[in-house]
Amino acid sequence: MAKIWPVYEGGRPTSGWPWADLPLADAIKLFQLEEKDLVSDLANTPRFGTTDQDLTYAGFKHIVVEVERNEGRQEKWRSGFYRSRVGPKEAFGKLLRHALATKLGSDNIVDLRWKPAVDSQGHEAIKITVVIAPDATKKLNNEAALDALVSLQDRLTEMRDDRVPILEYATEAELKQVGGP
Repeated sequence: MAKIWPVYEGGRPTSGWPWADLPLADAIKLFQLEEKDLVSDLANTPRFGTTDQDLTYAGFKHIVVEVERNEGRQEKWRSGFYRSRVGPKEAFGKLLRHALATKLGSDNIVDLRWKPAVDSQGHEAIKITVVIAPDATKKLNNEAALDALVSLQDRLTEMRDDRVPILEYATEAELKQVGGP
């Protein structure tokens, strides 16, 4: 499995664990990787920007995909760290969408929108609007929606994001009718 790392600039590029483990083929597609994006081998942690400072206060600036030896061999990629062209905010959304698509089907998801929120008990939450295809309501059932919520919660847990997900579904037409999510 390829590890998806959010990375800071400076001397301390990461803290904790990767955001997710994905099959390499999925990581290549989601994070628009090419073989020329290799920045270092597995023995050398990649660093970006000035390395004599701790710039964690500035937030994540890069996404790096770690390809293990066995995974790389299977896909005919070199093992090492690859820098994605996708930024951290976009990567966050792609990982959420990937988790939902495994249960809802990628054809049923047109867009994904999220923003910070507060749940009914005052806890930090993340409100996620899944914009679905017009015909998706005919294809999806309550079980798929529940499975998608569980998959999303698992992904957020994997990413060490402890916000409560508030999930809603709407078509583009419905969003226009009510003036947005």
